Amino acid sequence: MEMLSRRGAREFNKGRKVSLSVTNEKKRVCMLAAVFWPIYPGYGGRHAYVLAENMARAGYGVDVVAAFPIDLRRRWNFFRQRPISRERDRGIRIFRVFTLLPTGPGLLRKFLFYLSFMFTSLWAIPFIRRTDYVLGLHPPPVFLVFPGWVFSRLMGGRYIIRITDLWPDVVFEFKLARRAPLRQGVMLLTKMTYGLADHIMAFTPQIRDRMLERGIPAHKLSVVEMAVDTETFRPADVSPEERRALGLGAAEGKFIVLYSGAFALTYDFDLLLQAAKKLEGENIAFVFLGDGDAKSHILETIKRLELENVIMAQPVSKPEKVAKYINAADVCVMPLKPEMLTSTLTRPSKVFEFWACGKPVVSCTKGEMETLTQESGAGLVVAPGDVEGFARAVRRLSGNLEEVREMGRRGRAFVEARFSLDSLRASLEGAFEKMNP
Repeated sequence: MEMLSRRGAREFNKGRKVSLSVTNEKKRVCMLAAVFWPIYPGYGGRHAYVLAENMARAGYGVDVVAAFPIDLRRRWNFFRQRPISRERDRGIRIFRVFTLLPTGPGLLRKFLFYLSFMFTSLWAIPFIRRTDYVLGLHPPPVFLVFPGWVFSRLMGGRYIIRITDLWPDVVFEFKLARRAPLRQGVMLLTKMTYGLADHIMAFTPQIRDRMLERGIPAHKLSVVEMAVDTETFRPADVSPEERRALGLGAAEGKFIVLYSGAFALTYDFDLLLQAAKKLEGENIAFVFLGDGDAKSHILETIKRLELENVIMAQPVSKPEKVAKYINAADVCVMPLKPEMLTSTLTRPSKVFEFWACGKPVVSCTKGEMETLTQESGAGLVVAPGDVEGFARAVRRLSGNLEEVREMGRRGRAFVEARFSLDSLRASLEGAFEKMNP
């Protein structure tokens, strides 16, 4: 990384040699993504990187405005930030700006992080040449409405927001706005956010349908679904030596149940840990890989229940390392809390990575993921909050490895057919064409 001087900015904007030549660029896209590569578990960001990389491969000129990397294990990273720095990765120009980086878990720290990015992201404007589209990805859209609007107006591009969670519903479900005036303020801000956007990319058809019900015009909506890199996430053998290096030595010879991803408040970790208690004494081990706001609760529950069949793996950020853990498992899980109704509309990216690696998924959910799991035949569905049902599902799979392998094959085929990077590029092209009929 290096500081951007005016001279450096001019040289940078002239364009150095990259894998995509300027003459082949279709359009330029400026992405606002506070969390970008490298990714810290619990803070998302992988989806933004996949989108950016695919747009670059498709010939778009891609600029990304992001914060400096988050790593809660290295709190001194906060003090190593600069006002603005630049990077280049696979044809993507990345501008990193100073923010109030979180130094630990907690909603307040995340809020301050998002709020600071809302203003400091504007520091990148003088160093980015023209853009055709400004794509707001992260943080949630209400924090991006101001910088997104400013970027689009100053650089002449159209402002697009990417909706992965339905607002303001998710705020109300977390009880973050309990008083009537605050709820009304959130609703007004959300309405303004959707109104100022030139186009909205919904994460799933269900989110699009909900937005149509709320009066968003159909011409303003597109569906751009999740995609997974099936080259990075693919079935692979993991040797006993590699398992020990991953910290899974205690699970050697056991049927491994893996949760991988953010330790977010939307997931029902109590269900997993209570099921682990019921399955004690059987040849089954539970592995938790990730980090986030619920980590302290998970550790406290493990201690309180005196669980000896649970392994807390060290957080990893590289997709290749995540894929290694997935391939070391026998089955993966996706447990949503029963009260989180908005979660029934979305599709956690972790599930597609599980399927891409040929692993069946036990989904504790209703709605979107329930439908996909049944459609793919690549796992079992358990009612949210049903500890007994979840324990039975795990026990059933642990005793039928051929069924596990067959479900895994179906999952891999399902992802390759519907959620590959080629599918993502086609969806993006369709959304851009919809704005330019």
